[in-house]
Amino acid sequence: MSVYRFEDKLPRVHPSAFIAPGAYVVGEVEA
Repeated sequence: MSVYRFEDKLPRVHPSAFIAPGAYVVGEVEA
């Protein structure tokens, strides 16, 4: 999993969330 900041936004990922190994999480995301 790759997590990227976009401008001043950073994704927040809950410890129990599943994100696929090849996924990209970008910007203002709450998972």
